[in-house]
Amino acid sequence: MKSLRSGLLAVGLLLPLALAATPRSADQWYAAGQTQLRAGQLQAAAAAFLQAATLNPSAANWRALADTRVRLDDFAGATQAYDRAIQGYRSRGDSVTARALETLAAPYRQDAALYVLNAASTPAPACQPTPAKFEPATGVYLGAYVDEQGIGRDGRLLVPQQLGTPLAVYFRYFTLKPGVGEVFPHRLAQAVKAAGGALHIALEPGIPLRQVTEASVLPFARAAAASGVPIFLRFAGEFNDSANEWSRDPALYRTKFRLVHDVMARTAPNVAMVWMMMPSRLEVLDSYYPGPDAVDWVGLSLYSVPFQNGDRTQPGLRVNPLDVLDPIYRKYACTHPIQVSEYASAHRSGAAPGVDYTAFAAQKLRELYWGAALKYPRVKNINWLNIDMQTSAFVQPRAPQRRNDYSLPGVPAKVAAFRDLLGMQTFRTAFGTGTVHVPQPFPTRVQLREAVQGAVWLRTFEPPTRVTVTLDGRAVPVGGALPYRFTLPADLPPGRHTLTVTASGSGGKTLVSRVQTFDVQP
Repeated sequence: MKSLRSGLLAVGLLLPLALAATPRSADQWYAAGQTQLRAGQLQAAAAAFLQAATLNPSAANWRALADTRVRLDDFAGATQAYDRAIQGYRSRGDSVTARALETLAAPYRQDAALYVLNAASTPAPACQPTPAKFEPATGVYLGAYVDEQGIGRDGRLLVPQQLGTPLAVYFRYFTLKPGVGEVFPHRLAQAVKAAGGALHIALEPGIPLRQVTEASVLPFARAAAASGVPIFLRFAGEFNDSANEWSRDPALYRTKFRLVHDVMARTAPNVAMVWMMMPSRLEVLDSYYPGPDAVDWVGLSLYSVPFQNGDRTQPGLRVNPLDVLDPIYRKYACTHPIQVSEYASAHRSGAAPGVDYTAFAAQKLRELYWGAALKYPRVKNINWLNIDMQTSAFVQPRAPQRRNDYSLPGVPAKVAAFRDLLGMQTFRTAFGTGTVHVPQPFPTRVQLREAVQGAVWLRTFEPPTRVTVTLDGRAVPVGGALPYRFTLPADLPPGRHTLTVTASGSGGKTLVSRVQTFDVQP
């Protein structure tokens, strides 16, 4: 108690003389903090809220401290306080508020970490799962959306020609509507087979979910088997979007998903089932989960856009796509490989016509793809939605302000960011389930057989104006964008060495810095 009283007295010295007495209760300290905020005294307000949280560690007190530390640009302190508030909300069963606060706090979580790109071995997955159907041991399949214009008159895919590389997976939407039109996308399947890739089909019920029966699914299954191409089948995706008809009865959804799984298992063994969600309303996921025996892969749709839902009051420029991926990965990656079923970053927004967001789009592309490769080893497939929604005739109509341009070809900065992935075999452009080397956290002991190809994972609240890497105090040349590659020579002398990475912001202030020591073994 003596140390606490001393702390209270010390903080009391920060308070203005207008206060009659030093606060003693948590509520009095909270009220003092609000008074200081209104007076513009941020340091005193933060000190008061800290005392309130010390006396009563409620979620509200920690939240007030976190918000004040943000205004002081103390992002490390703010995230610590946000974490205490989030813990408080979760402990009382309020997962919705906890998740909302996680989203609010996410942009302030600055981080830096060092990796080796040419590691001599590949680490085992943390939870040692049994590989799922079509799951590669390591690496990320690169995929893209293909519409009708993506197949030439000769039946060949045009997307590889546009991107300058073949891809491992190609996807399209298809509607299950028995008795109407074709039962299966035969032409696309043959084009993908000729290209040596796998086909990813977003199969949406064109009939009420109750009418999905074995008889209605069987023609599709037989055609899928006859195609002879590996197929990722995501049936009734984005089930947690209340706008979808199949979202209204979780028990019925589980039953019909399992039915489709069982028909495919008997009839089309070349089909892997993908259970695919939106990254929202995560609290309802358990009620829709068909079970580990019916799900091969877990998927999600994820987009980086300047404005959420086309609303200019909801900017998305600071949203890191990994913050959207992370809770789903943590929940399912030990049971299933993760597929980013749809991803794209927008360089044009219908909510702000004429504004160029190309730099934002290229940065978000790097954040997702490189972040997955460095930090999320069971993300095994990412598919780019290559559509300009402002002009495409192949997407359903939506309000103009919600239309984004997700095109990749024809946007040099985005193409350059995508092609930068191709220098790493981790990003697989050919379909196959063998092992490739993947990045590893920088080790504490190294036996040099060749130059070390290093990389930096970096996230900051504001874009860094400069990133430096030093080895034993001497500057090392470093790339200008994620993953900030650098090279250490193969002739480093045995013994202890120190790597330091520093990201600087406006005015030369340090945003984040990390120090890594390692020993070179003789």
